[in-house]
Amino acid sequence: MSRIETIGNCTLYLGDCREILPLLARVDLVLTDPPYGIDIAKAATVGATGRNNGRHKLGARFVTEYAVSDWDKKGLSAEQWAVISQVAPHWIVWGGNHLADVLGKSAGVLAWDKKCQNGWDDTFSEIEFAWTNVMTRAKCFRHLWAGAIRASEQGANVRQHPTQKPIALMEWCLDLAPKTTLTVSDPFLGSGTTGVACANMGKTFYGIEREPKYFDIACKRIEQAYAQQRLFA
Repeated sequence: MSRIETIGNCTLYLGDCREILPLLARVDLVLTDPPYGIDIAKAATVGATGRNNGRHKLGARFVTEYAVSDWDKKGLSAEQWAVISQVAPHWIVWGGNHLADVLGKSAGVLAWDKKCQNGWDDTFSEIEFAWTNVMTRAKCFRHLWAGAIRASEQGANVRQHPTQKPIALMEWCLDLAPKTTLTVSDPFLGSGTTGVACANMGKTFYGIEREPKYFDIACKRIEQAYAQQRLFA
């Protein structure tokens, strides 16, 4: 652990979750989007230039947004999950379909429909799935999020991480959790979306991120969330 930042009810740690989580108190919910281990940072569809041959053309070529890195070279490990699973009684883990060998059978499945219509054929996934034990049935969140075409968070600088999720998606997840959920942790903080959602919804939050670049981005986004609350108070 090399740095700790406290912003409102959010405490952020720069470091490895395997070292930091055992030092923290238990929380009510882990809501996270860990590395999948599919090396997506080097994929042509994320952070690189690629063709879009879909019916709904967003431009002749995608623009390179992210530097090549190895943040997704290895997925969530059994060692990491053993630590994370002891932190909370409830979990929502995005990318669960990529991590089935570590997570095991899911009590329920959450899906995020990113295109919200049929016939949209491009190089990006149409749906993302989450492994969860907060419910025993499948539920779907429909929220358009395809490049520059989004149902929320418009603007040129919105997407600051290759797999960044909408704030609205994480708020939906928090709404699905038991009503007694007051404390939340994200051991793979990334650009801080879970923390922003918790700030918006009055939850106490603990986030951990090992990459200084994304840690700084998360701090800034969470600070902005609290600043916006003060502005409209």
